[in-house]
Amino acid sequence: MDEENRPTRRHICIVDDDPDILMMYRKRFEQEGYEVSVAADGEAGLVLIRSARPDIVVLDIHMPKMDGVSVLSELNQDLELADIPVVVLSNNNSDQMFQKISDLGAARYYIVKTLTTPQKVVDLVTEALTGDQKATE
Repeated sequence: MDEENRPTRRHICIVDDDPDILMMYRKRFEQEGYEVSVAADGEAGLVLIRSARPDIVVLDIHMPKMDGVSVLSELNQDLELADIPVVVLSNNNSDQMFQKISDLGAARYYIVKTLTTPQKVVDLVTEALTGDQKATE
């Protein structure tokens, strides 16, 4: 297949302060053919998202320097980034946090880390991206 006809790899940005989570999800998404960028805190994640313009973001909530709620809020306010789908992947399963994320209206999914598997996260990301692709066709 020549360079012009090769399908473009989807780019995912994973923002999480847990190095084990970053490594596990990076490996899993790369196995599925994704281009993967990672950041270990919200501040670095926001810089990465702004520069890389990924197709989708997987975002933790509790992180140093800038938490995931602040990252979501910043993304929501930036017209160039507001359309990037976000999957929240957090250990916080409180109703208050669900409501806070829902009120922001920026996250496509809210997944509790301890209640899921990497494959389910990959499947949800693929579903979110496929839905976006169909919406623009």
